[in-house]
Amino acid sequence: MTLADAKLGPHPSSESDLDRIERACETQHALAEARKAGARSLVGFVLSRHAAIRQMIVSVRALPQISVSVSAGAAGREIANHLAVRRGIRYVNRRAVGVLPLPDDLDSYFQGRKRHAVRTNLHHAEELGLGFQELPDAATTRREAARILKLHRDQFWDADALAEGVARGSSRVFVVADRAGTVQALAGLVVDTTWAHLYLCISDKSETAHAALYLLNVGLVKTLAAEQVRYLFVRSAFHVPPGQRYLQARLGFEPMNLRLSGRSPNRA
Repeated sequence: MTLADAKLGPHPSSESDLDRIERACETQHALAEARKAGARSLVGFVLSRHAAIRQMIVSVRALPQISVSVSAGAAGREIANHLAVRRGIRYVNRRAVGVLPLPDDLDSYFQGRKRHAVRTNLHHAEELGLGFQELPDAATTRREAARILKLHRDQFWDADALAEGVARGSSRVFVVADRAGTVQALAGLVVDTTWAHLYLCISDKSETAHAALYLLNVGLVKTLAAEQVRYLFVRSAFHVPPGQRYLQARLGFEPMNLRLSGRSPNRA
């Protein structure tokens, strides 16, 4: 199945999906802050921003929908468990998820105005002497993931689960390091036949971290495409900061709603 096979929902305006989802994320963040402040703040927010809340719901429902097929192996079960997590009746990891169809032709992937930022940052990464590699050593993987994740714990509601995921055997971990071997960016993903889930993509806070993130993501695209993986998907847009959503858009991820072929029960 290709991205063109995805079921398309009605689009409420001429805005792009990315623009609508960015606004929806802003509304969701404000709603979460109002909920933290207490019942009175939540009621006031809902009454004053009901139009924005309705638009958020409409925007998410209007996104294209695509089915995720997984195997019965460990990686497939992990992806299925991730997509089956619910809070109440709502699946929390299926809405507004960035999906990247991995290219058959890498040369064409890098062409055009949309990839200008990718080309620029890759050139910068090369000048800095940054290198991309997979980390096979479990102890190093856990240490580096814990170090960098600690810098971003406030951005992830499930930071502890992410740290545990990096240590699991079904995860593969890739990094970008400088000439001295210092890891500047780290990605954790689960790869299952034609689908891969990039559940963690973080960098340190060095001046070169931005270029490192671009090199890391492009390295993943090249590696997975060579392994005949067809789709790469990331965390829900509601669960990542604006900077990551911007990076994903530059790399070609498109917001979609996911369906799971063969559900695995798992509630949160």
